[in-house]
Order: sequence, then structure tokens, then C-alpha cells
Amino acid sequence: MHKKSTIYDVATHAGVSPATVSRYLNRTSFISKDKVDKIEKAIFELGFRSRKRKNQPTTKRNMLIGVVAPSYDTTWVSAILDGMTGRMHSHSYDLMVETTQYKVERERLELQDFAQRGVDGLIVLGGYLSSKEVKQICGNIPVLFMSRDGESGDIPVLNIDNELGGYLATTHLIQKGHRRIAHIHGPQRSLDARQRFEGYRRALKAAGIPYDSSLVGDGNYDQYGGFWQAQALKKKHADITAIFAANDLCAFGAMQALHQMGLNVPGDISVVGFDDVEMSDYFIPRLTTIRQPFIELGGIAINYILDVINGHQTDYELPAVTIVERDSCRPEGKVSWKGDEYRSPIKKQRPNVS
Repeated sequence: MHKKSTIYDVATHAGVSPATVSRYLNRTSFISKDKVDKIEKAIFELGFRSRKRKNQPTTKRNMLIGVVAPSYDTTWVSAILDGMTGRMHSHSYDLMVETTQYKVERERLELQDFAQRGVDGLIVLGGYLSSKEVKQICGNIPVLFMSRDGESGDIPVLNIDNELGGYLATTHLIQKGHRRIAHIHGPQRSLDARQRFEGYRRALKAAGIPYDSSLVGDGNYDQYGGFWQAQALKKKHADITAIFAANDLCAFGAMQALHQMGLNVPGDISVVGFDDVEMSDYFIPRLTTIRQPFIELGGIAINYILDVINGHQTDYELPAVTIVERDSCRPEGKVSWKGDEYRSPIKKQRPNVS
């Protein structure tokens, strides 16, 4: 039978004293980052598991990080989780993930359950509970918010620059000569949707294009909303030449609606999305979109929460959003692209939009 590793084995492997390993496990004092890294590497390589004892102190390290997410089947959540699990492979902690299905009561129950399990840190993706209630539930457990709406109190939060992303998407279309640009935004209860909307408006203002509220519709961040809003906006304004959709799902729905109306993307109308989900590179036409660095953000979140757990400084620069140019946009008034050849736009009777 394989002998279980002890803290003495961990100490020898890490090149530190057994007392330092004990202090690390019990969180009784500060330990420098380089020693923490060596201890965690030793624990991971030796497969060390601390034995639970009766009446052990509440500060005892259980080598668990909890993640509360809204859903597994949401593209941004799954990508962030990929980044987290990839980074966890080089650490000795286990990752536990629970979902809320966007329900406040489920979020509360999952946080309470994680607190009772004695996780060493918690990461909350999205979330609706106030920071005050989260702190009441979690006590002294370090918490990190990601993609957080609303106030976060004294809980640190990682958010990308959504406003810049909306600005880049709209500016890309403006630089291609478009001036009648519609926007299909996400639910305005969401901070990121409001910020992307603000980026759209800022880009129009910077280009001297008047904002027109009738060119804007709520796509609810899904393909169904994108479909119906694209159809309604194009019927109402036949002169629209471009659409900025607040996420890729809305963009996919919008392109399907335009296709069913007999319109060609990008021949008749250009479309830009936001997120750069995997399907964006395989949809026809391939979608021009704003890339969110989901994988990188997941890795940064793990590093961040581990630094908080260990009492180290947390100074991380978030990667910037960037535009990924593919096939769903073309310059307004120019020839359009199809396959490997240029072709002139085909004049055709507009569909009945009455």
C-alpha cells in the first residue's frame, strides 16, 4: 500500500520547515509568496491531503475553492471555467462548481453550502445578492466577484471594459462608412449590457452621428431576441446598413432573420457581435466580433483568489477586449466579398416589410 504523504514529506519536497507547512495549512501567520508556491507545488506533486481532526480551528485550510455560476451551458461561463480548471492544474487546490440557474434563492443556498463545507475561497460569476449579504453568509472566507452587476462593496471584482468593446464594435462599422447603424442590446438590468450600449452611443457621438433611439432594440442576449429585433428594425428602417449586436447569440439570430428576409450579410447589411464564442468562427458568414479574453480571465481569477487567501498583494492587469475581423462586415457602398472573388452587389427587389 502506498504510504500517505505527511507534512514532513511536503516540507522536505518544498525545501521549507515543517513548521512553515503547518503555518500554511492553518493560516496562522503570513508566508512569503515564493514559499507558498513551493508548498503548493509540493502538495500537488505528492498528492498530500490534510487529515481532518475534531475541533480543528476554523482557519484550517481545506484546499477547496468554490465557484458559484449561473449555468453550465452559457458560453461565457464555460469558457471562464475552462480557464479556471486549466490554471488549477498547477495548484494543489480542488475546484467545486455549483450553479444557480439565475435564481437568487439558489445563489443564497449554494453560498451557505460552500461556507458550511469550509472552502478556502469563493468566486461568484455574475450573481444577484448584495455584497453585504454575501459577506454575512461567507464570514471571513475570501470572495471574488466576476462579471458583477451593481455594487460590490469591499469585495474585489473582475470586469472587462464592456464600454470600450461597444465603442470598438461601433467604430469599426463607422470606419467602414456605415452611418445608419442599429444596436440590439442586452437586458438593461445587466451592467455589461448597459456599458456596451453606452459604448455604441459614445462611438456615434465621436463620429458626429446623431443618436436615434428608434434604431435600438432589446435582444435579451439570446438568438431569439436577436432574430425578432433584427427583423423589426430592418422593417422599420429599410436604410439600416449595419447592426451591432450586444453578444454573439443576438448576432446569430439577427443574421438568420436577415437571411429569411432575403438579405445578404454582408452584401446588403453588415453585422458585428460581442464575445467571440467558438461558433463565431464557424458560422456562415464568419462573424466579426469583439473578443472577450474568457480563458485568461478564468486563470487570473484563480491567481487572484489564491493571493487573497494567502494574504498577498493582488495586482493584476486584465487583458483588453479586441475586435476580430472576419466576413460579416464590408465597407458601405463598396463591392462585397463572396468566396474567393469580389462581386458587385446584386440589385433586387426589397422584401415586403409592411
